[in-house]
Amino acid sequence: MDWSKFGSKQINSSHWGKVHGPFMMEDLVCQNQNMMISKGIFKNSNPLKYATPLLFLQMSVIIITSRLIFRFLQPFKQGMISAQVLAGIVLGPSFLGHNVTYMNMFLPAGGKITIQTLSNVGFIIHLFILGLKIDASIIKKASSKAILIGTASYAFPFSLGHLTVFFINTTVGLHRDVFHCASTVIFLCSMTSFPVTTTVLTELNILNSELGRLATNCSMVCEACSWFVALAFNLYTRERTIKGVWGIVMIGGLIGVIVGVFRPLIIYLTERKSKSMNKKDIVPFFPVLLILAIASTSAEAMGVHAAFGAFWLGVSLPDGVSLPDGPPLGTELAMKLELVASNMLLPCFIAISGLQTNFFEITESHENHVVLIEVILLVTYGCKFLGTTAASAYCQTQIGDALCLAFLMCCQGIIEVYAIVVWKDAQVVDTECFNLVIVTLLLVTGISRYLVVYLYDPSKRYKCRSKRTILNTRERNLQLRLLLCMYNVENVPSMVNLLEATYPTRFNPISFFTLHLVELKGRSHAVLTPHHQMNKLDPNTAQSTYIVSALQRFEQKYQGTLMAQHFTAAAPFSSINNDVCTLALDKKATLIVIPFHKQYAIDGTVGQVNGPIRNINLNVLEAAPCSVAIFIDRGECKGRRSVLMTSTWKNVAVLFIGGRDDAEALALCMRMTEKPELNVTVIHFRHKSSLQHEDYSEMAEYNLINDFKSHAAANKGNVHYIEEIVKDGVETTQAISSLGDAYDMIFVGRNHDLESSVLYGLTDWSECPELGVIGDMLTAPEFHFSVLVVHQQQGDALAMDDSYKLPVEDQKSGDTKQQERFSVEEGFTTIDLDKS
Repeated sequence: MDWSKFGSKQINSSHWGKVHGPFMMEDLVCQNQNMMISKGIFKNSNPLKYATPLLFLQMSVIIITSRLIFRFLQPFKQGMISAQVLAGIVLGPSFLGHNVTYMNMFLPAGGKITIQTLSNVGFIIHLFILGLKIDASIIKKASSKAILIGTASYAFPFSLGHLTVFFINTTVGLHRDVFHCASTVIFLCSMTSFPVTTTVLTELNILNSELGRLATNCSMVCEACSWFVALAFNLYTRERTIKGVWGIVMIGGLIGVIVGVFRPLIIYLTERKSKSMNKKDIVPFFPVLLILAIASTSAEAMGVHAAFGAFWLGVSLPDGVSLPDGPPLGTELAMKLELVASNMLLPCFIAISGLQTNFFEITESHENHVVLIEVILLVTYGCKFLGTTAASAYCQTQIGDALCLAFLMCCQGIIEVYAIVVWKDAQVVDTECFNLVIVTLLLVTGISRYLVVYLYDPSKRYKCRSKRTILNTRERNLQLRLLLCMYNVENVPSMVNLLEATYPTRFNPISFFTLHLVELKGRSHAVLTPHHQMNKLDPNTAQSTYIVSALQRFEQKYQGTLMAQHFTAAAPFSSINNDVCTLALDKKATLIVIPFHKQYAIDGTVGQVNGPIRNINLNVLEAAPCSVAIFIDRGECKGRRSVLMTSTWKNVAVLFIGGRDDAEALALCMRMTEKPELNVTVIHFRHKSSLQHEDYSEMAEYNLINDFKSHAAANKGNVHYIEEIVKDGVETTQAISSLGDAYDMIFVGRNHDLESSVLYGLTDWSECPELGVIGDMLTAPEFHFSVLVVHQQQGDALAMDDSYKLPVEDQKSGDTKQQERFSVEEGFTTIDLDKS
């Protein structure tokens, strides 16, 4: 066939040219036969002339370039999506692709179609994964504040943007092409996509902050508004109303088939496979992919993009679909699909939008058209920012948080990039408008992300103006309030032992709050909820029931002397410290207890090291509104793991060197001296030179030591005071090493008086600085006792907190009013953080 009549060109053993398609001019590519796999360079075969090696080269170059740009942009807090678009721009006609030889080699017409097809498959699967992570029920939990802000965030730019277009058209006049693009551009800029917002919040480590939860709910409301407007616009633009209604009915029917047929079919296949095969591999992976392909094809048949069907199939799966004795179906599918779809194919899809961007076409176009389109873009983004800020201020949000929320609502990503690419291919927007939208989207999102990082610091909310320390609790006769953080059921026995050692009584009760920390999987939004409000089918919180059940057995033993509330937090581990500090602040906790990041085997050696947990501990130590203790649990070393044991700890000791943290640890153990079955020993390390004078840095230390000495002198049974006279760090280490297995539990402060001679030579090196000098030493495998490293609340508080003071008259008389007051205070006041 003579292809010259189509104006075709031969590039890499293929012909291409422009032909009339069913709706528009399209590229027609004729690939020569047997051009899939290269014969090799040793047979004088150029691999880049064959489809398969060219595809792998394109994918490799795009991914490597994206990673390099992302590394460069990390100091500016930019996301991977921005890096992938920029990679496409760098590789495209705006920069390297301006060289015709390079463009014909790297992205010929035939090669372009191949990578576009494969990357579209990756995008469809990625939309399915995003749907799996969405819990659509959160829109029903959105507060009136979130509904107002979300609606304003869409209504302001959409209405004022169209008013701007009307004003410009009536004053200076708009070119027909610009006028046709204006509504599409305004609709795109008014959008705030829920998956994009949660991705941005996760990358900025504020997903489970107060601002993050509000932005999550507002974005869901804003996205619902955009769906409503899109349906209304579809009806309005149809030549006949019946066509628009019929189109909506067909789409609704597709969603009905997905929910009513495909979803039950997947559940049935999962249950059937779980009964007949190994439970480690019970996900009907290939049947789900087949159903995904059918749903996507059905969406195309209904006149919408294939990604629409994939997305709604994903949305239909999370609630209540779980695997027996395992993770949820959605989580398992996401883990299997993300590696290839999201990490390999999706970057190519995003980069293609950059490959289609050409700065030279912007400069060569009519200057007036460029200015008008850019004015419309900037006005729409500006109205979105002002509308969100005004609505937030009306809802009495602090001005700093209102500005940050407005910036977050202006952030856009993969959904908007996908929309503008589809509209360009369908010629809804021209090339000039497409280029401007891509560039403006990158700039607005990049600037907004950076300003949010600069303006918003979630830790400022935890700056407590009142003293919340164990020492202050003891001095002012306040109620001890503990926040116990756990990751799994294995943390329960050690926490129960700690509670039992604090010896709750009717006249000196304890409030404790448990927080089950769960790494967020299978969903996009973070959760912090009381246990009794928790969805029992929620895969992220399945272990919480076991933890609470174990603790409730302990509560029954001490009825009337302690009260408990149980919470679960599901969030990325990079920001879950926000939940810990939020709960501690809200519940006025005195001490946060968090597990150490190393788990010990039964022989005392380190069995498992969890780096993310260490980062959590460091972040909590830095921002906590009260004192913090890191629990090094060695219960397995002595074979004591049962929650039902009446008294696990028999002997505990405090290693006292000096400093505020040591005083805090001693104050906690002073309470334990009231328990007759528990032997409490204070080992006071002193230098020889300090025997002639007292060397206490603060009066609180002096009073504590004197009180303990008096208590030990009056009670010869279970309270002991020992002075260890040492001259340097070597003798201190020898004295600690001689403890052996005499104690079940050791309490020590994190920081000590660094000028003390007893630490000379020990402060030069530390593997775990979050434990301090002595705490780090006690992690060595030769020790078999558990350790609690205590860190007193940072900063100088400005006021005392008497909210939970125990009345003296009640202690003396045993009046039941104290118990009544205690119960009222500890009623289940829920923290409904989902309704931000």
